[in-house]
Amino acid sequence: MVQEKLYLKGDKLLDISNYEFKSIKNALQIGREKTIQKIKDSDLKGRGGAGFPTGIKWEMAADVEGKEKFVVCNADEGEPGTFKDRYLLEERPLKVLEGIMLAAYAVGADKAYIYIRGEYSRAIEVFSEIIKAAREKNILNDNLFNSGFKLELKLVRGAGAYVCGDETSLINSIEGKRGRSRIKPPYPIEKGLFKQPTVVNNVESLCCTAEVMNPDSEDFSELGTEGSRGTKLLCLSGDLNRPGLYEVEFGQITLIEIIYDLGGGIKGSEDLRFVIPGGISTAVIKADDLDFPYSYQAFEKRGSSLGSGAVIAVSKKHDLLDLMLNVSRFYMDETCGTCFPCREGNRQINKILKAFKEEDGKIDTELISDIGNTIRLAARCGLGQSSLNFITSVIENYGKELKFGGKIYA
Repeated sequence: MVQEKLYLKGDKLLDISNYEFKSIKNALQIGREKTIQKIKDSDLKGRGGAGFPTGIKWEMAADVEGKEKFVVCNADEGEPGTFKDRYLLEERPLKVLEGIMLAAYAVGADKAYIYIRGEYSRAIEVFSEIIKAAREKNILNDNLFNSGFKLELKLVRGAGAYVCGDETSLINSIEGKRGRSRIKPPYPIEKGLFKQPTVVNNVESLCCTAEVMNPDSEDFSELGTEGSRGTKLLCLSGDLNRPGLYEVEFGQITLIEIIYDLGGGIKGSEDLRFVIPGGISTAVIKADDLDFPYSYQAFEKRGSSLGSGAVIAVSKKHDLLDLMLNVSRFYMDETCGTCFPCREGNRQINKILKAFKEEDGKIDTELISDIGNTIRLAARCGLGQSSLNFITSVIENYGKELKFGGKIYA
């Protein structure tokens, strides 16, 4: 089920002959500085999970000097429960293309890459055809609308590594190296792809920039609330009657309404235990604390994050320990191994949980706390920094039920 009714509404965008490219034409007309300023004024934050202001990222990249600059569209949608980017790539690829063009024009890049998750065969097929059509129509590799702007765009198929959701790991993969994170600084904006200034933006983020720059679209900055502007695509899954993709306006709907109105409530006669608000890299929200507006700030107040927009409803029928083991196994398998604390720490967490399940012993929450803090402080990328969020939040909220003890983080 797909419901896009606010900012990203409209028909499928697959026919380049009927697409007007209003946003890039507007940008070419007003110039780079005003384009960046308009994105800044929109208060658009990155929709991939980190929430970094898109306009500021573009401004920083535009100010950096280099032999050449690159733009990378991060379409390596690996967060469990997330499928919004796949929808945009398959149904709105021309909007994605225009967003890439806008980013490249704004920062002064003449080369761009789109890195698509390897399992997304249909999305890769669709976007390959879009690139081919754009070249035939002289939209790519040409003097775009007689502006002097040219852009070369290449598609790279990922190899299914979750860690390549991290922009530095993704950059290494594009270069033909193993997908492993880099030490920061320098940041990609300073020294990214092929050691040149590079802007990496998420698929949904780029689609939003195309809407911001479209003169016929509603004013983005008037949607949502202060600090959480615009709309967000939500991927609803788990124990819901109506899972699917939905678009909501920040601050105008509560999490409880998302679960029970959009999602249709919990399947069968089960009761909701908690909600995972942004994929398994985010801390859980208890069922009795859902009545708050969907926004960046509201989740931060609760020690969690809206992340990638993967809203997963979990009912009481599931065994908490099994869920924790599943998540710990995922991170143990997906760590790239570069950071020793992340590699060994996630393995040890899995070992501790397995021992508890098999031996029905006692969990050493102090040890889990020490391991978790070490991983968070030492990991170079978001995988390690967020790998314990789900597990520790379950322990803190349901420790007594699991006979784990109290809170593990002060």
